[in-house]
Amino acid sequence: MIDGLILIILGVLILASYLDIKYKAVPSVILTGMIFVVLLLRLENVYFGLVALVFAILIKDLINDVAGLDFGTADIKIFIIMGLLISNLSNILLLLVIFLILQFAYTMIWRFKVSNEQEMPFIPCLTAVYITMMLVGGFA
Repeated sequence: MIDGLILIILGVLILASYLDIKYKAVPSVILTGMIFVVLLLRLENVYFGLVALVFAILIKDLINDVAGLDFGTADIKIFIIMGLLISNLSNILLLLVIFLILQFAYTMIWRFKVSNEQEMPFIPCLTAVYITMMLVGGFA
């Protein structure tokens, strides 16, 4: 069964995806507030939140240096939220693999079919990663 917190975060991510596509900006207080709420409710998963933070910073650097695209602060915050929802090592690895596959596909489709702009909304892709993790039972 899917936990209520997981569904609330899904709603926030859908809203953030809409704002990212339409305005290319998401109010920081929304995602920072979600980090705070998830941290309070899943304090035992703080290690995986830190792993997700380090991975997100690494991805930010790689995406910026290799593809010349922007991976913003909101994207990093979403990754932290997803990390805080994970309770074991195999699921954090699953999250990273799903992210890498979907991000590559999303970037290729966006670049060649939608727009060739330097600024690309990443939150819709992170929402797809989140939904995939929900469906495979990767969140605690």
